[in-house]
Amino acid sequence: MKIIALALCALSLAPLPALAGGARPSQAVLSVHGTGIISQMPDVADITVTISTIGDKATDVTSKNNAAYERIAAALKSLGIGANDLRTAGYNLSYNPPPNPLPKTVNPYVHYGYSLYRSFTIHVEKLALVGKAIDASIGNGATGIYGVNFGVADRHNARRRALAKATADARVQAEAVAAAEHLRLGRIISIAIDGATPRYFPQQGLAFKTMMPAPTAPPTEIPPSAVAVQAGVTVTYQLLP
Repeated sequence: MKIIALALCALSLAPLPALAGGARPSQAVLSVHGTGIISQMPDVADITVTISTIGDKATDVTSKNNAAYERIAAALKSLGIGANDLRTAGYNLSYNPPPNPLPKTVNPYVHYGYSLYRSFTIHVEKLALVGKAIDASIGNGATGIYGVNFGVADRHNARRRALAKATADARVQAEAVAAAEHLRLGRIISIAIDGATPRYFPQQGLAFKTMMPAPTAPPTEIPPSAVAVQAGVTVTYQLLP
């Protein structure tokens, strides 16, 4: 599985201001942007689940939706996935009044009355449970599965590794430019890190919608895909003759 990363390297030569009193002459500096990408297998996953219910009364719609959610939560608990691993993403109750007079042709895609749409994520820390969590959700009232996102639990360690590669990449580029100009790298003047958090790129996307299958459907299997963690730094070096 390949990752193609296109990094824009910004190189600049600029004079370094002279010290106070003109004690030393100004020197050139070199700014280089380095990129570090690491790839590793995930150890956690988030599943996005939806429950949609419709009816003529708001109380009936919410009651049916809540009942389905409680059934799903109970089924997930039996798998070892607790309530703290269920995170609400959206909750929307709406009403579509029927026209007067009613149309002669019934549109199966239009519902008149109340609709409740609830979405939530299931955080799974054992990847072997991803398929089981999906089946448990669908079998107990979920109307859609809208995505499985794999990730890494220890994001700080992944970020440190990516930053180390980015810093090494910046130095390699700086050394190449300095050598081409018959110069040497001096001290580091500044280092700037791109953003506050690393960027995570799944190497193969998983986003799908599913409706309730037949009771005899085989168990769902979602093989994990590697994720890439990317970080960037901009390093400014002093250049020496």
